[in-house]
Amino acid sequence: MNNKKNIIIHKRNEIIRGTDFYTLNTKKCFNAIYYLYQKNREITVLHEKTKISYSTLRTIMNLEKDNNYVEIINIALEELQSTLIRLNNFELNNKIYKWYSTKFLNDVYVEKNDVISVTIEISTFFKKMIISQKNFTELNLIQYLNKFRTKYAMKIYEYIKSFANYKYLDVTQKHLMILLNLDETSKYKYMSDLTILIERQLKEIVSKSDLKELKLYKNEELRKNKIFRFKINKTAKKNTASKEELEENLNKIIKRF
Repeated sequence: MNNKKNIIIHKRNEIIRGTDFYTLNTKKCFNAIYYLYQKNREITVLHEKTKISYSTLRTIMNLEKDNNYVEIINIALEELQSTLIRLNNFELNNKIYKWYSTKFLNDVYVEKNDVISVTIEISTFFKKMIISQKNFTELNLIQYLNKFRTKYAMKIYEYIKSFANYKYLDVTQKHLMILLNLDETSKYKYMSDLTILIERQLKEIVSKSDLKELKLYKNEELRKNKIFRFKINKTAKKNTASKEELEENLNKIIKRF
């Protein structure tokens, strides 16, 4: 694939700031298909289905060193067809939706000839989102995103990138657990354990991505109020995301559950 180091997607913030039940490889597969549709938006918008080779998915998903890539992609495609993704606060057809749950793929047809390929049909809803050029965050799949070892690091990276023009970002423990798809039965339900998980992910993000200044700021007041303060960019002009963004929009996730 040409220019492999610069595989960029403009991913809608409604997806980034929502939540899902995907595994790490399924997240990678989602982003790969998202990229391919976005790259060929003029063509794919006119057709219900598109054909993608497994070798292309393997490259974009950073699975070139994994000999088990066919099974990994098969499982990821099944998840994308059967598992819901939940989007937060978006506009469609001039109407604002506070919450929407849907699946990404409608149909999946795998062909095993000389080259293994898959013919897929993404939902009309997602097709419209992908071809839109507003309210997005730019993400580099190969250089940064697909190097992460856990789904938590990938999710936190995407989420923080969507607020990258702020000095810092405050997120409550409840917000963070929902964004990472952690429930009350999780071993990370306590603030101390969740902090350990987050710090471990931040260490990987700093070492493998462009968010070199990212760190967790801690004091007694934040701990008492169960707030995680992410220090993002000390040279940014804005201090933190607005109350409307953090409380009115993101709390829609909490109210849904």
